[in-house]
Amino acid sequence: MPAVLRRDRVESIEFFTPPFRKLSNTVIDFAERITVIAGHNGIGKSTILGLVANTFGITDKGGPQSYFGEPFYANIERIVYLDLKEVANSQQHPASAPVVSATYAGATIRKRCGMTQRSEWERARVVPRTVEQNKLKQSDVQHRDTDDKDEVGNDAKVPVPLIFLGVKRLASIGEAHEKDVVSRAMMMDVEDKKLLVDFVRSVIVGGDVTADVTHQSIKGSGKKSVQPGYVSHPALAISMGQDSLGSIGTALASFNKLKRDQGDDYCGGLLIIDEVDVGFHPHAIERLIQALKTYGKRLNLQIIATTHSPRLIEAIHPDGAGNAKSPDKVVYLIDTKHPRLAEDQSLDAILSDMALSQADDIPLPKAKPALCVYFEDEEGAQFCDALISGHKRGALGRKYGVQIKLVPLGVGGSNLIGLPDKDPIFRDRILIVDADTTIPNKASKRGNTIKLPCVKGATGTDRSPENTIKKFLRGAASASDGPLYQAMRSFNVKNPTSDKIINGFFNGENGASDKREGSKTWWKDHWNKLTSWGVLDQWAHCYPGEVAKFIADFEAAIASTAKRIT
Repeated sequence: MPAVLRRDRVESIEFFTPPFRKLSNTVIDFAERITVIAGHNGIGKSTILGLVANTFGITDKGGPQSYFGEPFYANIERIVYLDLKEVANSQQHPASAPVVSATYAGATIRKRCGMTQRSEWERARVVPRTVEQNKLKQSDVQHRDTDDKDEVGNDAKVPVPLIFLGVKRLASIGEAHEKDVVSRAMMMDVEDKKLLVDFVRSVIVGGDVTADVTHQSIKGSGKKSVQPGYVSHPALAISMGQDSLGSIGTALASFNKLKRDQGDDYCGGLLIIDEVDVGFHPHAIERLIQALKTYGKRLNLQIIATTHSPRLIEAIHPDGAGNAKSPDKVVYLIDTKHPRLAEDQSLDAILSDMALSQADDIPLPKAKPALCVYFEDEEGAQFCDALISGHKRGALGRKYGVQIKLVPLGVGGSNLIGLPDKDPIFRDRILIVDADTTIPNKASKRGNTIKLPCVKGATGTDRSPENTIKKFLRGAASASDGPLYQAMRSFNVKNPTSDKIINGFFNGENGASDKREGSKTWWKDHWNKLTSWGVLDQWAHCYPGEVAKFIADFEAAIASTAKRIT
């Protein structure tokens, strides 16, 4: 039986009484992929990040280094200021120090974060000491072996590679003294350079990014990053958002290099970002989250970030553009004097507290009912999601008083249409079938069943989402002018060509076949590339009439069905 990819990760952090600073009697569980921590200023978000970051990292002398020129670990005294006066208070109640729990090499490890000091520092530090380490059941171990070499030292960090991105990444090159700014050409592996450039392009539209990367730093500030080049201006003349994005891309490229260097020994990593939203336009924030999801999955990363952005929270939260089944979550803290997890973690409650708009004498708003939109399969849901963005669905939900949720079922189109006859509850759901499915008059009259779009005149299996996009890509590769040719030229890849389309999407048996199962496999295998290239966006641009009709049908189905559940 082939080995399963090992997953080393942080599970939770727990605070006790007396409090660590202001944090007490609270347990924060972390998601597998992205955890966003939000709350008012001074509530303890950066402290949480510092404690988690301090517990992990590769500290071996001569160990790997990131493209920042630093090892894969961080210490809390370089993240938050811990006054030496806090040490005495902390050591009076050592058992109340926060505990970080982790899974590492088939073991569950709990590290107590005890505060201490060293004579050479004028600020306190934290030592992660093991309080409990238990091997998991053999069936739970996701590694080829779990011998003693995987055990973590009592006072050692859990050896999961870590990069911490703090606000020093936002130090302004423009505001720094010229003699303190250092910029030089950077040697970077071609694969890592491509990742950096593709990541930046995927977030900021029309950035004219090039692969002429430079290493930038400001003396005395601790700022270091790698930035791509720009056609229209020097790399030093970047905005705050571009600067921050380059730092995040540098971290991703560093993990990519580590993954390549370590080969089968690579077990993922931990990327921690303080104030991840600073400097980004709301539209770029949505694209940033999608990019972090994509690269987090590709690099087996666990990402923990803080934010003050409602738009970013909406992009992750299942009540917004997120998905309750996705490996992401929002953690919202309330009450700056006595921080705790909000009892109500709904999107409405979070946004209300962010604005401090909920008065005690006003009754809590009634939760919006969920209006589920069912699809035949994951491919149909992804096609719809690309054509009707989470932001647009959120606006429709607010207009009709519902929370719109996309749910792929894994059933045939005729079976999906027939569900309301089996159970009346499905009359109060939206049913979206592929364009090659016939909708009977009975189902059409209910007003809750519509088809995904396809190209006018398409027949048979060419009407499925998978074959619709396949045919579009083949047409773009063959066209010498017109909309399809312009679509090919507009794909989000450096120097797009017909050769790249054929090699990237049709190099294999499933690419040549239009049979249903083969095309489904092709879609799954190429989904990340379809997304990063912006293929579905370009299809929508080429067929605005078909897309406009689908959006109109979608809203009509929402309006008709929402009346029955609100």
